[in-house]
Amino acid sequence: MNAEFFSNNRRRLMEKLEEGSMVLLYSGTAPVKSNDQDMSPFSVNRNFYYMTGIDTQNVWLLMSKNARGEFMHLFIDEPDDYTIKWNGKMLTKERASERSGLKADRVHYMPELDSYVTSPLARLATGVSDVYFSFDRLSMKAAPTPAEEYARTIREKFPAVQIRNIAREIASLRAVKAPEEVACIRRAGDVTIEALRHMLQSARPGEYEYQWQADYEHYVARSGLRHGFETIAAAGENAVMLHYSDNNCIARDGDLLLVDLGAEYGYYSADVSRTFPVGGKFTDRQKELFGIVREAMEVAREKMRPGVAVKESNQAVIDFYKKALRTAGLISDDSEVSKYYYHGVSHSLGLDIHDPSDRLVYEPGMVITCEPGLYVAEEGIGIRLENDILVTENAPEDLTGDRLLRVEEIEEMMAR
Repeated sequence: MNAEFFSNNRRRLMEKLEEGSMVLLYSGTAPVKSNDQDMSPFSVNRNFYYMTGIDTQNVWLLMSKNARGEFMHLFIDEPDDYTIKWNGKMLTKERASERSGLKADRVHYMPELDSYVTSPLARLATGVSDVYFSFDRLSMKAAPTPAEEYARTIREKFPAVQIRNIAREIASLRAVKAPEEVACIRRAGDVTIEALRHMLQSARPGEYEYQWQADYEHYVARSGLRHGFETIAAAGENAVMLHYSDNNCIARDGDLLLVDLGAEYGYYSADVSRTFPVGGKFTDRQKELFGIVREAMEVAREKMRPGVAVKESNQAVIDFYKKALRTAGLISDDSEVSKYYYHGVSHSLGLDIHDPSDRLVYEPGMVITCEPGLYVAEEGIGIRLENDILVTENAPEDLTGDRLLRVEEIEEMMAR
């Protein structure tokens, strides 16, 4: 991503703001392990990154629109020799300007933040009455974030000011992807598929699920990419659990292995699911059910076109299963479909694996997953197939492609 991409994102957000608004976005801080200060991996707040291109912890972006005009500033920690000796290079004003596209004189050191925030709030004549933060905590049990603490401080000092959440407005921008974003997801998907091919040629029946996982993750690391999320490697009956994560059971000959994984490139992750026969050959029953899920994927993907309601793609899978699962001898009544298929077929994909989106209807530029599944607990079979789809003006474009989705290709790849 170049600085123009991030500058454009800020401009589009500013256009959504009413006069009298201030936005404060925080990059985040690394979690702390017991007795280890700042030793856990740092993952930047994605809304902050989307607006700045900066992935350093403890950085603030301030944007304001008031009677005097529009203003944007960054606030960073001042580099110091002690921190540099321990942790390496620190973000400089020059680097922050280069990455974000903000002029160098708009980048300041952290002690200046309060004055830039409180001065316009104290001068009510400037018309700043709403201060926006990005609040995205998933649990009320979590400790308050620095952004939430700062919001509380502002509320206490300036009770007339309204504290608001900007997350929805940013989600609306992130829902439709720029070409640069699509290119990152495509690259991540290519590496994911190549890593899966490496896994299939390396792993063996009788190995633990985590050994299959290791073969995949080793290839991703050797490619210079990171993992977008924790790998699911579920053999046999473990595959009927949607978010199985132990990965510590033996994958035996005769089992199916369901994997849900994705490499990450430029903070954009692929999200891919595949199901393989551990011994290299599908049984007739496994092949039958695999074929049903493969066809369900095509049914859902066909619905991912502009103007179609998002919920219709999942309903199409359910309607298809009503007939297909009867033929497979799994159900005798339509209401029983939910016993074997109990999740949605799609979610938005981008900087987050489950990217925020406010769209109820597909439109060009959206990137979503297509991931039907079938989970037959009584037979110890779980199958999920997942590709990443770009909605275009015409037919949906499959960014993952038809790779490792055909029985013949999989069995040939695993031939030993």
